[in-house]
Amino acid sequence: MAFACVSEIDVHIASSYMGKTFLTFDIDWASDEVLEYCIDLVESFGVKATWFATHATPLLERLRANPNFEIGIHPNFLPLLNGDFVYGKNYQEVLCYYMDIVPEATAMRAHSLATSSRILQVSKEKGITHESNLCIPMQATKGILPLAPFVNWDGLVRCPYHYADDVACMYGVLQSVRGGGHI
Repeated sequence: MAFACVSEIDVHIASSYMGKTFLTFDIDWASDEVLEYCIDLVESFGVKATWFATHATPLLERLRANPNFEIGIHPNFLPLLNGDFVYGKNYQEVLCYYMDIVPEATAMRAHSLATSSRILQVSKEKGITHESNLCIPMQATKGILPLAPFVNWDGLVRCPYHYADDVACMYGVLQSVRGGGHI
C-alpha cells in the first residue's frame, strides 16, 4: 500500500493520488503524551502522514524532522461565532495565529470543517495550496460520488476524504437506531 501526504496531490497527475492512502491526523489539542503515542505508532510503520496542528508543542519539531510527515494547520474559527477572540478577532487573524505556529504549512483542514470562500481565498494568499475540509462518507455515497481532488475556483486544491471517526460513529448509531447493523 502506498502512502502520501496531502500536499503531494497534483490533480493533473492521477498517480499522485489514485491508489494512495492519505493518513491525516487533526491534533485537536491532544496532550503531548497522547500525541507522542500516536507519532510512535505511525513512525513504527514508516508511512507518510499529514498532521493538522491546533497548537504549539515541542512535538512539532519531531514531526518536522521526519521526512514522511508534513504539518498543516487546523484553524479553529468556531470561537468567533460566540464572540470569543481567543485566536483572533476575525478569520484573517485566526489564520495568522495558526500560520505563526506552522509557517511552512501548505495544507489545511479547519476544525469542525468550518470554511467559506473568503477563508479559502485568504488561506491561499497565506501559502496554503491544499485543503481537506470536505468529508464525503462512503456510507452516504454508496460509491456514486467519486472521491477525487479537484481545483477550486481560486486555484486551491481541494482534497475530500471518506473517513472521520465522529462521522463513522454517527453512522453506526443511526444504523442501530433504525434497527440495522453497524456499518
